[in-house]
Amino acid sequence: MKKTILFAALFVAAFTTNAQAPKLPAGTKFKVVTESNNITSMSMMGQDIELSNGSKVYQNFELKSVTGAGYQLATSITRIAGSISAMGNEQSYDSEDASLKSNRMAAEQLKVLNKQIDYTIENNKVVSTVSETGSEVLKALIAQSNGTADQAKYFLTLPAASIKPAYQWSVVDNKPDAASESLFVIAEVTATDISVNVLTNVKLATTLNQNGMEIKQNTQGTIKLKRIYDAKTGLLKSETGTGGLKGTMNVMGQDAPIDAKVTTKSSVVPM
Repeated sequence: MKKTILFAALFVAAFTTNAQAPKLPAGTKFKVVTESNNITSMSMMGQDIELSNGSKVYQNFELKSVTGAGYQLATSITRIAGSISAMGNEQSYDSEDASLKSNRMAAEQLKVLNKQIDYTIENNKVVSTVSETGSEVLKALIAQSNGTADQAKYFLTLPAASIKPAYQWSVVDNKPDAASESLFVIAEVTATDISVNVLTNVKLATTLNQNGMEIKQNTQGTIKLKRIYDAKTGLLKSETGTGGLKGTMNVMGQDAPIDAKVTTKSSVVPM
């Protein structure tokens, strides 16, 4: 069986590290704004189509508890905005638009708003959520961000002796709707920042509701991320990413091959 480049890299160079607890205390709160932009080329019924999809997701977070085995985060999505452009037509949406709230077609996308979920993280992976609603919110985030919505990324929890350039570790997270293998490498350490490069091989089987239209995607590809952490607290300050995904998209019962280019950007602000 042909192995991916990332799998080979993991096999040769990386090892799994046991993460420690966050340095920040329970009760720490922060806000995150994540922008995702995708340009998808597809062919359907003999016609070439380019679909542009941009989204901006606003989230609040609170570090609820910290234990020796992991920690618990609470999050809620407070706002979703974006636009979709295809075949000369463009639609914009913003959950703060009063007219959108009464739009039945947008109800599916807006139902995740302002619903707090708690989830537990151990060894840089989400291991449980407190309710099925929480799982649905996480699935919505994965769909919105093409698999880059790593909910364990907000704290760098390495032992102090490991925080040095070239140190690397790996995380494998296999779920039915989003499977990933990630290689992390510390690129630079300064008095204020810790820079971490992430190479993720991802497979997605997600369903996204866009203005009442159900879109199913089965894709796989590679995402490259750069994360900057606060050297004193270990809290994420920013993340940027680029990548590509290929596979199929099912719209209104029609399958179409797709080739997507993805860019993401996240910023974190302590509260």
